[in-house]
Amino acid sequence: MPRPTARLTASCAGLALASAVSLWHMPARAEAAAARTVDLTYDVYLGGLHIFTLDVDMTLQPDRYRVTAEGGTQGMVGWLYGWQTRLAAEGLDRNGRIAPQRYDAVSNWQGNLRTVQLGFAEGGRYDLQQTPAPEPDPDIEGALPESLPEGIVDPLSLAVAASRALQENGRCDQTMPVFDGRRRYDLTLRHIDEATLPPNDYSIYHGPAVRCSFSMNRISGFRKSWRSKRQPDASSSAPTIWVAAIRPDLPPVPVRYDGAIALGNIVIHLTKADVRTSSNEAVAD
Repeated sequence: MPRPTARLTASCAGLALASAVSLWHMPARAEAAAARTVDLTYDVYLGGLHIFTLDVDMTLQPDRYRVTAEGGTQGMVGWLYGWQTRLAAEGLDRNGRIAPQRYDAVSNWQGNLRTVQLGFAEGGRYDLQQTPAPEPDPDIEGALPESLPEGIVDPLSLAVAASRALQENGRCDQTMPVFDGRRRYDLTLRHIDEATLPPNDYSIYHGPAVRCSFSMNRISGFRKSWRSKRQPDASSSAPTIWVAAIRPDLPPVPVRYDGAIALGNIVIHLTKADVRTSSNEAVAD
C-alpha cells in the first residue's frame, strides 16, 4: 500500500470521526458543569480487510470542549505499512458559536514522525508550526491561506460545530470551512433519507438509521496528482454515513460509513460507544 493510499484511508476515518462526534448533542446548559466524555471506537475495512482502528474521546463542558483521536493500521496492512496518528483539538463554546483555539496532529509513517501545531486567533489569524518544516513541492496545489474565513474549524472542532448546527434544524444539511494546518477545504453534509441496517458481525448496531452524504470542496494544500487520479465516476455515489440512536437514553451517533477509493470500498463500523462523567463513572457501554 503506497503512502498516498494510507493517507486517504486516514482521511476517510477522520471524516467519519468528524461526522460521528458532530451528531452527539451537547449537554443542556441546565446540567451540572462536570465534564462528560464520550468514547467511540471505529474499525475501518477495505475490501473486507480490517486495516485501521480509530479511538475517539470527546470531553464536553458548558463552555469548553476537547476532542482527541488516536488510530493506527491493523492486521496485514499494519504488518507491512506501519502508520499511527494522534489528534487533539480544544476550544470555546460561546453560546453555540464554536471557537477553536488549538489543533495538534502527530503522524508516524514507517518511522517518519511529522507534527503539526496550529493555533487560532481573532480576525482570521493563525499560528502554525510544522516539524519537519515542509519542503517546496510543485505537486501541492495552492499555498497556505493568508487568513482564515469566519467560522473556520479544524477537523476535530468541526465535530462540535456540526453538533450545534444539527441541534438547530435536526438535519445533516450544512457546509463548514476547515483548515488542518496543511489543507484548506469546505465540507458539506446532505440529508438523504431513513433506512434500516441489517445485523452484521462487525458493528454493535442494527436497526433504523438516518442516511447522510458528504462531499469535500478542496481549496488548497492537496496534491494535484491525487486530484487527477480521483476524478469521480459518473456512476459512483457520494460517501454515505448512517446515523442512529444505539440506546433509548443516548443521542444518535454514526454507526456506519461507506465510500469508494481506487483500491476498493471503504466501510467503517462503530464497534464501541461509552459515556463517562468526570468521576470516570461509565453510564453507557
